[in-house]
Amino acid sequence: MADEDENPALLGDAVTRIVRTLPPWLSAVEAVNEAIAREAGIGASDLACLHEVIVDGPLPAGELARRLRLTTGAITHMIDRLTEVRLARRVRDEDDRRRVLIEAVPEAREQMLDRYGRLDAQTRATIARFDEGEREVIARFIENSLRDTRALLDEAP
Repeated sequence: MADEDENPALLGDAVTRIVRTLPPWLSAVEAVNEAIAREAGIGASDLACLHEVIVDGPLPAGELARRLRLTTGAITHMIDRLTEVRLARRVRDEDDRRRVLIEAVPEAREQMLDRYGRLDAQTRATIARFDEGEREVIARFIENSLRDTRALLDEAP
């Protein structure tokens, strides 16, 4: 087993299947995101911003810019677009009244949960076909892949 960890060539067909299947899977998820963004009347990048404030918000604009790898000017325009279509709003930070936070309006949160309902249900059904040990391996793979991919972005010129 240690040899397999040290030599990727010994990992076999499963690795090839995973490597070949990930790009089309990611493309399919991206296509779902684009369709949901169109339904909401926003662009896919605006949807990514909305997702951040739905999941972890409210957040300051600077943090959104950092997460989405945007300039402060670009994130300001993105927030303006989301507020114009009434999916997000600027609110004062109760802990620091000088700071403004961005939050999703409650209706936007509900709309997005509804729009992602089918994908969420399908993903949960797929995951349920694996036993707990397999789910732990899948979770570890996704967590490590996310970390390593973000590290690649941090190294980019």
